[in-house]
Amino acid sequence: MSKNGQRYLGIDNPTAMNQQPTTNNQLTNNQVTEKDTALAHGSGTLKVFATPAMVALMEKAAWKSMESRLEEGQTTVGTEISIKHIKATPMGDTVEAKAELVSAEGRKLSFKVEAFDSKGKIGFGTHTRYVVDEKPFLESLEQ
Repeated sequence: MSKNGQRYLGIDNPTAMNQQPTTNNQLTNNQVTEKDTALAHGSGTLKVFATPAMVALMEKAAWKSMESRLEEGQTTVGTEISIKHIKATPMGDTVEAKAELVSAEGRKLSFKVEAFDSKGKIGFGTHTRYVVDEKPFLESLEQ
């Protein structure tokens, strides 16, 4: 929100966001390496693309999709994610995530997220983020 308290995501009426076209973002060319595996993340014992790595990629796609619509001093923070990881991906394969903004209610942003490897869909779900003013947000953590 701007200093005057009236603008969200570059539009004057926060509720009008629901009538705006969706915002999509796709992150590509992310090769699965050792650091992305379940073994490295501590979420399993196999050297396959880890669910926590997929979640991070989905969150990044959502965050990046809104980055250009935020005002100076704003960012978004993830607050909720519900996903299904439906297929294993081996090391060396390429993964990508897509995020589609499906609704915005004031500072609350709701996304449809999906992840793919070279053979098809590997995960899907929903993700919620909130627009925050960086400085006050960080200052509130010090209290």
